[in-house]
Amino acid sequence: MKSKQLFTLLLTLQGLPGLLAAEAAPAEARVPITPALIDGLVKDATVSNPGIEASSARADAASAEIDSIRTWEDPTVSLGLWKSTPRGMSASQEGNIIYGINQKLPVFGRPELARNVAEAAAAKARLSVAYETQRIRRDLTVALVGLAFADRSLDLAREDLDWLEATVSTVDSRYRAGKSSQVEWLRAQTERAKAADNIRTRELDREHQQVLINRLLNRNPHTLWPRYAMPEVAGPVPYDDHLVRDALDLAPKLKIKRQETEESDATALLTRRRRMPEIGVGVEARQYSGDAGIREGALTVDFTLPWLNARRYDSDLRRDLANRRASERDATEYELEIREAVHQLTMDLDTARRQALLYRDQIIPLTEQTLSSADAAWQSGLGPFQDILDAHRMLVDNRLTLGRATADQAGKLAELTLLTGIFDPTSHASSYSPEQTHH
Repeated sequence: MKSKQLFTLLLTLQGLPGLLAAEAAPAEARVPITPALIDGLVKDATVSNPGIEASSARADAASAEIDSIRTWEDPTVSLGLWKSTPRGMSASQEGNIIYGINQKLPVFGRPELARNVAEAAAAKARLSVAYETQRIRRDLTVALVGLAFADRSLDLAREDLDWLEATVSTVDSRYRAGKSSQVEWLRAQTERAKAADNIRTRELDREHQQVLINRLLNRNPHTLWPRYAMPEVAGPVPYDDHLVRDALDLAPKLKIKRQETEESDATALLTRRRRMPEIGVGVEARQYSGDAGIREGALTVDFTLPWLNARRYDSDLRRDLANRRASERDATEYELEIREAVHQLTMDLDTARRQALLYRDQIIPLTEQTLSSADAAWQSGLGPFQDILDAHRMLVDNRLTLGRATADQAGKLAELTLLTGIFDPTSHASSYSPEQTHH
């Protein structure tokens, strides 16, 4: 009886190194996600991404609009023929060809005000290009971190399958020796089949992440990308008055909304000036076709009568002032949104960071110890096989949770950067002393 138990123990120990190696196998080197990497991809996106190209085209159009504002309008030329009547003066006396030229004057500063409106619109368009670029930076950062998480998930899935392959081998040996039940053997086989299928799912997830990055860069959807390393757990980003103040100063989208208010101001001022009359000067001459002699000439001054449409001009002004109030209130509303969003993002960042540290420093080491104990108990016949499977599954899930929390933190940091314009919120937070921080 003792010889049979010793033989079973030897068979079991043969599979144990494979189990431990599957858990401890180091992952191959991965490409780190660095600011320089992101900068390079953003630079590529500025010449390939359709969204950025569209914003750049609108900015070019707005800049061209500035140069299109004319100080002097095109002169107006008039030409006519006059025929005498029996009771009137003869054509030879009055002239039968009438011609003249009229030029509107750039009075009341209208051209300069129109140019101010165009410049305000161009400034808003340029801010839109900058915002679109930062939005692509956010999306690329999130996509690369998502690809790194897909790589990490695929690594864990393969490690899981290796572990289960070794476990199946051990259980099969024990089953042949009469030390494991058929149910244990079935459970091991089932877990191995599920792990093999999970690898395919993780591979499809990674493939989709590559498609997403290629879409952002307008590349072939099937362009392959290297394997990336998960970022480290980032430092804390406390919510304080300094962060909110700097966010209100630097927020890209808020700059656009404030520029819309300036554009509305310039438009309203131009509308006020358009209520003034348009004044033009010209010369007119009469010439007789018989001898080509000029019979008379005149210097003319003409002007419009905007007072006849005073109600319409009043409506134009009310419209522009209402648009100005709307732009101003939109900017104020967005400031409140920034305050709330910054608070929410810092809370989410704190949650993700605490979860990542909890799993990295406490739960995962404890689960590894539990798995080791459960394995030792099962190997000695003192514990059920299900405990090993449960502990191993918890370990895989906990490692996935750590990766997901780290990826979520990186994504929230990218979102906070887009919202506030602060490129590194963690180092920005550390630039203030605890005495300066107000919670």
